[in-house]
Amino acid sequence: MRSLKPKRLHSLACPSKSSIFVVFQPSAARLSSSSSSEEATSSIASLTQEELTKINLLLPRLCLSNHLPKAIHLITTTLLTNPLPKSISLSILVDSLASQPDMTLPMSLLNRLKHSPGAHTYLTPINTMLVASYFRKHKPMEALKVFNWMVRPDSPCVLDEKVCGILVCGFCRNGMVLEALKVLRSMVAVNLVPGRVLRKWVYRGLLREARIKEAVELNEALVWVEDGSGDETVKKVVELFEQMIAVWTD
Repeated sequence: MRSLKPKRLHSLACPSKSSIFVVFQPSAARLSSSSSSEEATSSIASLTQEELTKINLLLPRLCLSNHLPKAIHLITTTLLTNPLPKSISLSILVDSLASQPDMTLPMSLLNRLKHSPGAHTYLTPINTMLVASYFRKHKPMEALKVFNWMVRPDSPCVLDEKVCGILVCGFCRNGMVLEALKVLRSMVAVNLVPGRVLRKWVYRGLLREARIKEAVELNEALVWVEDGSGDETVKKVVELFEQMIAVWTD
């Protein structure tokens, strides 16, 4: 399949309220006619540096002119071409999505990527940027919804230390210690070790909630995990999290 030509992007160079063309139209048609997502992904040619540059110039214009659905379509199809992570500037799109009054458009982007196997590797970086933006905008509940989406059984998203660190610190800053515990539980369950900084955030959060016994017990358990005490220790720590969360929510 032919790659996106610069002239296809030219029609979007100056977006207006009256007319914005859908980009990657041939790619979209090919995707809809493919028998599987993997076949569709493999059929999309990589983009040239010139095309990537034009896309990076176009995204801010679409966002600033409030054409976010078009921006989502553009970035979703762009990511299917498997560009290098740093070759696409996503910050303005993520910031615009986090500024929306509801989560319809952010979830639209995440679900589009979820159903596009070729773009799965970009999910964690995008979610990391999204939760960080929500916390900066004092929207911790929206950040929580993103986290819940990430850990759903059918989610292809992979947790890493960076996104978990942002979530734990953000929740603790907003007095949402229970939610921070849920993030730590998910971390330990996938063999991510909470470091000293995250332990300190949760420890202080539990003390503020007057849960002194739990704070001491959990801190000691997480030190065992950090020391690499084995799978049995990890299992016991996850069970400890489950007990604490169950008592908290009763």
